[in-house]
Amino acid sequence: MPPVFPLEWEPLARTGRYRHMARRDAAVWERWLDKYGGGFEAVAYDVALGGILPTDPAATDAQRVGWQYATALKIDALVRTPAYWLVLEVRPESSVSAVGAALVYRLMLQRERLTALPVRAGLVCETLHPDIAWALTALTLAAFVV
Repeated sequence: MPPVFPLEWEPLARTGRYRHMARRDAAVWERWLDKYGGGFEAVAYDVALGGILPTDPAATDAQRVGWQYATALKIDALVRTPAYWLVLEVRPESSVSAVGAALVYRLMLQRERLTALPVRAGLVCETLHPDIAWALTALTLAAFVV
């Protein structure tokens, strides 16, 4: 199943507008942009994958898309290089749920075959719990502490 909406690639820049990111997440993201953004060519925000397609025959196309988007899993930031794509879950604190999100989003992108390039994933956070750092390494997920 393709993304709910086409990917909207844009340059990596501080805009103050990062769809689907809460204010604290956006502050963490802007620190990541300052430190790492120059190493990537583009970013897509709020990438909605999967979701549930309504079966109601009376539903309009807008209602179907709206329901699919509401139930889709949403990647905070998807960045790309010529060599790979990188799924990033952005949170102030590292957590098991953030690790799970990054892992599932990577799997979903691989399933959807949106690119022939390798798909990597990681967590962008302010604080990294030592046990979460261990898990990220074991799962081959990146950690960006900013």
